[in-house]
Amino acid sequence: MTRKGFVQRLALAFLAASSVVADAASPPRPAFAFMADITNKQPTTDTINSSNTVAYRELKLKLPQFNVDVPVATWFTPDEELDPASRSKGGVVYSHRISVKRIGSLLAKMDFIPEFVAKDFQLSPTTSATTIYGDDLPFPSDRPVVLLAHGFLGSRFDLSHLAEELASQGFVCFSPEYPESLASSYNTNVEGLNRGIINDRLLDTIQADLGIKAKSFGIVGHSLGCGTATNTGDDSWTRVCVAGPPVRRDGVKVGGNILAITSLNDGLVTRSRLESMLPSDFVRLEEKTMMNSPLPSKGVVIFDRPDAPNHISFLSGNANDAMISFLSPLLPVAQALTIPVLDFDKYKESRDSEQTGLVVIPLITAYLKQYMM
Repeated sequence: MTRKGFVQRLALAFLAASSVVADAASPPRPAFAFMADITNKQPTTDTINSSNTVAYRELKLKLPQFNVDVPVATWFTPDEELDPASRSKGGVVYSHRISVKRIGSLLAKMDFIPEFVAKDFQLSPTTSATTIYGDDLPFPSDRPVVLLAHGFLGSRFDLSHLAEELASQGFVCFSPEYPESLASSYNTNVEGLNRGIINDRLLDTIQADLGIKAKSFGIVGHSLGCGTATNTGDDSWTRVCVAGPPVRRDGVKVGGNILAITSLNDGLVTRSRLESMLPSDFVRLEEKTMMNSPLPSKGVVIFDRPDAPNHISFLSGNANDAMISFLSPLLPVAQALTIPVLDFDKYKESRDSEQTGLVVIPLITAYLKQYMM
């Protein structure tokens, strides 16, 4: 396909995506047994506390040496008792952006896509708790802190459903937008700017500027974010790696507590690759019994059946729905150009974020509470 042909198809697809996509508002009926197995499971009161009020606050992490401000989404429950008027203030939305130019640049080195091929979304929280804006509220001073690390072409809202639940359980969550984000909220073409630099600055800000004396630190990574998780912090940190390896590429042994969650229905995972990347001291947790006893400090859950979650089933449904509604018309173009779609085609059929979350979120929450509180 020529550049001219690609741009023409891209423009047509963008026009289609700018209108309402017929099947986006009405997801197909779940067809996978995994969903049927778990949709009747109710989270326990140990892992869900809908009486709490979750505060959402957006920070701008300033990195003057790179001349960029990095957006950071944060969630927490306030220390102070809120008056009824404050608790009743709803209407929180997450300002989410999808840039096709950014996607094309990162996946296929297509730097000629115009800037206007992008769309802004207002995502609603998924928690059953009351969610309010926390711009005028101080951060809690002595809670456990969890960083959330999105994957390649992810966003700071990919794990918002997990962040909302963790916040309701007493954690303070910080989700920065890394240079590989699909939002393109700041200039990422700056030499030396990387995830490590952003996390170091964020940790300095948390402790020095926000006044949080964290009881403990943890990090949850998805996909590429698993590498961020294994390279951040020291042996006192607790880590969760979702849809990615719980090991470092440089071979340095990762200390501390680590939970790995993966699926053999993930298009980026093969059985042989999974076996080669799992250290021998990881305990295999069985899906049906994994919540029945204390979780091991190093454990792995492998969803091993054809109807298991795919690579992006682990992400928040609102973020995935935005991708489906905007990017579905571009899927044939990407497939024609053999551009990796990171299981987007699988998720378009399964729409199983919510059902997957009913299993994965209580598991991650229980694990972090066991080793961080």
